[in-house]
Amino acid sequence: MPPENHERDKPVIIVTDDRRASRHMIRNILEPEGYNVFEAENGKNALELCKSLQPELLLLDIIMPVMGGLEACRRLMEEGYGKQMPVLMFTAYNEGREVEKAFEAGASDFINKPINPEELRHRVSRLLHLGRLERKRLAAEAELQSSYEEIQLLSRKILNAYEEERVRLARELHDEVGMTLTTIKLNLQLLNKEVKENSGQHHKKMTEVIASLSGLQETIRSKALFLRPPSLDELGLFAVIENMVSEFSRHTGIKSKLRTTGTPEGVPVEVETAIYRCIQEALTNIARHARADSFSVELDFSGNPGRVSIIDNGIGFNTDEINPDGKHLGLQGMQERVALLSGELILDSKPGKGTGIQIVIPVSDREN
Repeated sequence: MPPENHERDKPVIIVTDDRRASRHMIRNILEPEGYNVFEAENGKNALELCKSLQPELLLLDIIMPVMGGLEACRRLMEEGYGKQMPVLMFTAYNEGREVEKAFEAGASDFINKPINPEELRHRVSRLLHLGRLERKRLAAEAELQSSYEEIQLLSRKILNAYEEERVRLARELHDEVGMTLTTIKLNLQLLNKEVKENSGQHHKKMTEVIASLSGLQETIRSKALFLRPPSLDELGLFAVIENMVSEFSRHTGIKSKLRTTGTPEGVPVEVETAIYRCIQEALTNIARHARADSFSVELDFSGNPGRVSIIDNGIGFNTDEINPDGKHLGLQGMQERVALLSGELILDSKPGKGTGIQIVIPVSDREN
């Protein structure tokens, strides 16, 4: 692509014709209109001038030695000039498919020789106007794309900051609160030995308090693991998902099947976290809403993108009514999380037919 072509006081036009008299005639028509006109004697010369001058418009004769107008136009289109620099082609040779060939090569317009001055002025004015509009459109499109990329980058940073906060909170729950509760429990156990000899009733109450503390410890441990499993960093994604699925089946009684293919080595941490969160949310939905007695989880990292599927045999639901009452906010969160990483979440569910979630997400810069 050529560099951005800024608007100038006088639009630059290149006139290309192997006949000097024709070039001078066209130049004399256009210069009084306020255009800065340059001449080229063949298509090769025109290509060189286009790169150095970045004209707003190129006029090309079809039949020229060294390089004709059709070949020059095709090369310009291949280099990405396109509509931001319109091409007006002309010829005195009217036999054959010259007009059709000109447009096939990428020309914006066509005019026959001998050239009518008024017609030439009109065509040039119109093409310059269209060229300005196209350059403005391309600039706006580039600015919009840049803004989108900035928003996506900011969203990823927010997501990462959110995950970092979950890690910090999980660590505090495990280390600070957990250790404090352990100390209290040990002290109560020691005190319970002393109370046991003097009062059976007090011993019973103390035993209940210790049991409550044990339950609280287990709850805090579970919450900390929910926030961020330390094993995701230590053991890797596959092992963590295997533990998650196994623990879920043990607590809910729902039968499970897990299949993994390939290896998650080199997968960015934000992608691993997104996959973990999506599977976690999917299992939560199965436990709360699906009424399923079995489900399967499959992770395929044998290529790029990676693919994840979670399928249950539960009651399903109508995907056309995905969120009329906020019931499916978890699914929306999964879709947004995957979209932030340039992935796609495909939901397949019907009442009475179970639910399937397919996630397709880039896992690295490697090729398939």
